[in-house]
This record gives sequence, structure tokens and C-alpha cells, in this order.
Amino acid sequence: MLPFSKSSIETEDRTKLETIYMKYYKEMYYTAMSVLNNTDDAQDAVQSSILKIATHIKKIEEVNCSKIKHLIITIVRNTAIDIYRYKQMHPYIQLEYVDGYSTDVEQYLDGIIIRLEDVELFAEKLIELKNEYAEIVILRYYYELDETEIANILSISYGNVRTRLSRAKIALRKLLEGDCYNI
Repeated sequence: MLPFSKSSIETEDRTKLETIYMKYYKEMYYTAMSVLNNTDDAQDAVQSSILKIATHIKKIEEVNCSKIKHLIITIVRNTAIDIYRYKQMHPYIQLEYVDGYSTDVEQYLDGIIIRLEDVELFAEKLIELKNEYAEIVILRYYYELDETEIANILSISYGNVRTRLSRAKIALRKLLEGDCYNI
């Protein structure tokens, strides 16, 4: 069933659109897939095409007409080509697949914490930190609170939490480097 509310599209038009979708979905998907070679992008193309068809549904008199089938396939093909061109102009690389790339100091610190085999050593290093830094690190990483929640708990500003967390990470990194951990 298509995600249209009864108020946004009339019942007759809705039925027409559902019939088009059910009847031509395979052809639409195949056409999009032949252009894009990616299942997610092909599904996006089909969905976008259905939305385009919905804007012109009143002009469609008969669903089983060969002209309608050609129109639908043309809309899907053009939509798929638009998606393909967009992806060519705006390449996207997921950063987790790039070797050695860390998007944030937080990910860097998370990796260190996970690699630490000796939890007691980490606890000792936390004790060596200033209390305000240790408190922020514990709330952020042990209790997994976000900066806003930490700010509310400690009755300090959001910016102050971010500053303290940043300084705590730097101090903790220096302490761990002193023990020759592979950071």
C-alpha cells in the first residue's frame, strides 16, 4: 500500500496510483536497476517516480493502456538518470572505509578505551585527571550521556561541557602516551 493519506489524494486517484504501482512495479524497478546498478538507488528512483506520477494522476484515464506503461517507464528511466548524474557529480565515500581516517577525537578515544585490556590501568589514569575532567569522561563514556544531559546534571553550560570534555581527552591521551600505549 502506498503512503498517501486520504486527505492528500482522492480515493479514485489513490486506487489508480495503487494499481499502477502493483501492475508496473517490476518493470519500474528493472528499468531503474538497469541504469543505476544499485538496489537502494533503484528503489529510490521508483519511489520518486511514483510521487511524480501522483502529481499527474488526474490526467491518466486508463491504467492498462500501453501509452501509460511507456510514460511510466520513461519517468522512471529519467528519474534514474537524474539520480545517476547526481551521484556522479557528488561522489560519496563512507569515511569508515577510508583507512586511518578518524572523523572525531571522540572516535579516537573510543578506540583507545576499547583496546585497553587492563581496566584498572584506565581507572588509575582517570584518577590522575582533575576531578572535573574525570567526571565528564565517566558521564560521557561510562554512562553514555550526551553533552546536553551532562550539562543539565552538572548545572553548567553546554559549551563548558564540550570544553571540559575536549580538555579531558587531551589530558587522558597525554597520560596514556606516557605509558607507551599505541595511540
